[in-house]
Amino acid sequence: MDTKNYDILLEENKELKHLINQFKNLLDSIPDPVFMKDENLRWIYGNPVILNLYSIDKDNYVGKTEDQLLPAEFAESCMESDRQAVAKRTISKSEEQARDEHDELHYYEVFKVPSYDKVSGKFSGLIGIGRDVTKRKQIQEALESENIQCKKHEKNLSKLTETLEEKVQQRTVELQNEKQRVEQLAYIDALTGLNNRRSFYKNSLLIDENARNNKVSYALILLDIDFFKKINDTHGHAMGDKVLKMIANVIIDTKRTADIEGRIGGEEFAITLIDTSINDAITLAKRLCTEVANITLHSKLGEITLTASFGVTAYHKDSSSFESILAVADKALYQAKQSGRNKVITKLYS
Repeated sequence: MDTKNYDILLEENKELKHLINQFKNLLDSIPDPVFMKDENLRWIYGNPVILNLYSIDKDNYVGKTEDQLLPAEFAESCMESDRQAVAKRTISKSEEQARDEHDELHYYEVFKVPSYDKVSGKFSGLIGIGRDVTKRKQIQEALESENIQCKKHEKNLSKLTETLEEKVQQRTVELQNEKQRVEQLAYIDALTGLNNRRSFYKNSLLIDENARNNKVSYALILLDIDFFKKINDTHGHAMGDKVLKMIANVIIDTKRTADIEGRIGGEEFAITLIDTSINDAITLAKRLCTEVANITLHSKLGEITLTASFGVTAYHKDSSSFESILAVADKALYQAKQSGRNKVITKLYS
């Protein structure tokens, strides 16, 4: 992608960046420990409270697990409570420990909320928020030796716990809703409305996984607009954006509802065709090639005609990954470009 086109994409995603920053600022401002982990229970976020609590390097913790970040005396219990939260598939509460700068032991009541993919149902991440309950535990221990005041203290403690749980649950729901809204924006290409590269890969990997479990096969089409840079340079980026939108509309109108389409590069698009033979994929690619060639746009400098080059392949059981299938399609696309453009080239995994 050339620099000018990249700058346009950055401008169009300014609102998304603003929302992400707002979300991060919200988490950073919470006075309690907050953390997020990915589908492998590796850290992707920790607010300043929890990073300071465990003396975690704020510049070197993303992608690491508990046993790589926390003292050994606390790591395993934290990891076990994570696993239990995932297994329960609902909000769960656990007690975890940490030592402050004076080496004094503190107890934390931690609420953990697992997330699951709406399509596959697979676990996709974990968010947690804790509250220091050391004083509460000390009160509980004192109550055991103060039988006269036991009833009074238990009643007050119950009310305090109920209030804390309501606040934590309310805050957790708010964070979940905001996280879902930001994630939705993060999966859509702002210009064309298609899946962006991240979303296309995510959904295609699920299809590839099904194929490897002998559930359903798939084919793959890559297409690249011919001489797109020349259109931008000659007619301006506004016209280039219009071309991208028109190609996106052709793809949407041509593909089936279940197929996964996406804009995966500046002028490069991809379609994963579920339960489709290589011959049917070739037929669809040729139809797309014709539809694109029939597009005519008008500018102040005259008419603009479009063509696109296509690379087509299909899933093979001996392939190592979705990326290996994609690489075959990319080679076919490159050959289509090198051999004159405006054509469909097919290659199969070998």
